[in-house]
Amino acid sequence: MNGEGRDVGPGARESRPPSGTPLARRAGVALYEEVKADLTRRLVAGESPPGVKLPSEASLAQGYGTNRLTVRRALADLARGGVVRTEHGVGTFVREPSVRHRIDDGQGSLSESMAERGLSVVHQVIEVTEEPSATGPPEFPRWPGATVRLRHRRSLEDTPWSLSEAVLPAALAPRDWDGTESPFTRLTRDTGIAVRRARRSFSADAATADDARWLDIQTGTPLLIVTGVNTDAEGNDLAHIQHHTRADRTEYVVNLLV
Repeated sequence: MNGEGRDVGPGARESRPPSGTPLARRAGVALYEEVKADLTRRLVAGESPPGVKLPSEASLAQGYGTNRLTVRRALADLARGGVVRTEHGVGTFVREPSVRHRIDDGQGSLSESMAERGLSVVHQVIEVTEEPSATGPPEFPRWPGATVRLRHRRSLEDTPWSLSEAVLPAALAPRDWDGTESPFTRLTRDTGIAVRRARRSFSADAATADDARWLDIQTGTPLLIVTGVNTDAEGNDLAHIQHHTRADRTEYVVNLLV
């Protein structure tokens, strides 16, 4: 895999082409609609699990006894409906379901939030660096002394979900953090300090080559950028966080009536 897109080499999952038997035509129904309906039926039945690459347009056209333009139109409709996703130059994939994530549940760790729902979270440590002082935008917390930057990839259910970064005072940072738990779960275990999400802002951006490499997507793919601050129970700033999250896998939920 490289920074230009997902790995579709020998290890990539791919479904078998459909049967070579052409569709039985129905009067008054466009052929692309019949292809779309049959593909939908097959995907709903679970013939191709989420994340699996579909056969090429040429293979599908041959199987259905039609042309590539008809198949392309059917796939475009399925993509608009959120059934599949297309990566230009790579192929069409069965879309993985979005992960609904409540950010007002009082947790300081996404891992804890997801574990409560029975989902597995894996952290892959990319780098841990120490800096002489906190630097960043105006909203970035300013702590005296050195800070530590923790950069890691989070995967949900074995699929890359976010490229994440946390900056916190060196005195609080878990120096030997190995990713077996979130940095904030580890911080609480080491210090007894309860971590809380305090402030969050949301924006959108296109994936860079580095984002694409770690998130298993193409460069330019839409991302949700989450930036914010975590605090202790008294409201003291503990960490600045930023997540580059796959937009196709994420749905943030906030309860405004709390």
